[in-house]
Amino acid sequence: MRLPVAALDGLSAPLTPAGVVLGADPAGSPVTLAVLRPAGTRIVVLGALHLARQIALRTVAQGARLDVATGRAAAWEPIARAAADPSRVQVVAALPEWPPGAHGPGDTDAVLTVRDRGAAASGPGVPLGPWRTTLLVLPALTPAVADAADDADVVLLGRMPPQEADLATRLWRLSEPMAETLRTLPDHGVVALGRNLWRRLDLVTADRETAILGPVRRA
Repeated sequence: MRLPVAALDGLSAPLTPAGVVLGADPAGSPVTLAVLRPAGTRIVVLGALHLARQIALRTVAQGARLDVATGRAAAWEPIARAAADPSRVQVVAALPEWPPGAHGPGDTDAVLTVRDRGAAASGPGVPLGPWRTTLLVLPALTPAVADAADDADVVLLGRMPPQEADLATRLWRLSEPMAETLRTLPDHGVVALGRNLWRRLDLVTADRETAILGPVRRA
């Protein structure tokens, strides 16, 4: 992990206006994440495409611009159609390469950039700066992507098959009970992982979000 969890402005409960709701903890209290912060932020979502799309939808609802690089546009276009201003959401196969230090159009905006590697989206990295967050969506944890996952400020994990849970255990030095949690998460279950952070939560999806995104699925 790149930063201590304190630098994320916290995963927190109860709900605070600055955060995007991830879900609810076992006591039913909302768990939020400061997706957009004064410092550039990297988030990785592993094996939980629905969660990545839900985060994007809720971030757009807070007024942020959304750029998505993906090879499965059909999974992301409903967010553009649901946005109050669809022009602030772009879903493309590849993002342009900005010059070093540039943020691209609308650089006074808060921007969430999604790189959906589950559909082999590729291209240059996105410059980070204040109110710039990159969300990398990975379908699975493999040795090839382990460095990218380990470099994130926070990793959000869905259910993992045994071999992935074993790799996660080695990569993040998890205990066996933690590994077993990863193997047995239900479709709506998520683990938030960071430095000195391990938090189990369940997705909470409003009826309108379900109408836009469909039912919760692992991928």
